[in-house]
Amino acid sequence: MSARFATAAAIVFAAALAHADSRAEAIVLFDQGIAEMKAGNYDKACASFARSLQLVPDTGTKGSLARCLDKQGKVASSWLLWRELADTAPSEDLRKDAAAQADKLAPRVPKYAVTVAAPTAGLAVTINGKPVDPTLDVQVPVDPGPLVAVASAPGHVAWKSEQLAAEGAVVTVQVPALERVPVSIVTPPEHGLPPPPPPKRGQRNLGFVALAAGGAALVAGGVFGLTTASHWDKAQELCGGDVDRCPPNQVAAAQAEVDKARSAGTISTALFVAGGVVAATGIVLVITAPKARRERAVAVTPVLGPDGAGFVLTGRL
Repeated sequence: MSARFATAAAIVFAAALAHADSRAEAIVLFDQGIAEMKAGNYDKACASFARSLQLVPDTGTKGSLARCLDKQGKVASSWLLWRELADTAPSEDLRKDAAAQADKLAPRVPKYAVTVAAPTAGLAVTINGKPVDPTLDVQVPVDPGPLVAVASAPGHVAWKSEQLAAEGAVVTVQVPALERVPVSIVTPPEHGLPPPPPPKRGQRNLGFVALAAGGAALVAGGVFGLTTASHWDKAQELCGGDVDRCPPNQVAAAQAEVDKARSAGTISTALFVAGGVVAATGIVLVITAPKARRERAVAVTPVLGPDGAGFVLTGRL
């Protein structure tokens, strides 16, 4: 029993030391952030506050990070932190102050809304690299700066747009109807059809290459599918099993996992679709590949002999 007790005590002591080290590092980073912010080095200050907050969640640190982000020009990120503190701060006075700060920033927060001109199967839209649901009719807060929208769908030409999100403005991202990938059409000549081209010996080989490429894409799609499930499970774990009722202090981390799951899911779907099309094309190429034919060569040679004239047929079948 004494050995087990000693082992347990060692584990608890090691955990306590690790926690103490984390708090010490968090305090040093917080003090460093305060000094950098006073000096006007907002990029370094915000990075120090963010790292400190990761080590030890603290209301004061979150408030300092919110003020720093506002100084940095990231009013949407600052507003979001104040909104969280309005619900999670430990005292009523702090919650009221956080709510007042959020209300003060709200008119300055830029937003964007996505509209789609025509529904397209497999349509995927990203804003600044993050996937968004184009069917949701909401105005999403975003930090000021470039707003890069990309829309894509299988069999269509990708569309891209870049706008500028300014404080207090709402940017409308209007996704047009995507154009289909052009298909080459060969027009026959006026006087009859041209003779068929000679059989291509490489068609069967090309078919096997397409089968291999399609199979690889399907395997990659499966890998991204597993990644999607992993990130979704992580988000549920952070939220205690229900992402719809996530604790406020886990919302940001859970949302990041959900965004990763959506991104991986989009890639998985695209790979499955592309892999299926390429593999099917390979099967068609292999099945329809013409078989090699032996050419028959016959030569007709005139001869003249003592018994008269004639012809000799020579060649191979």
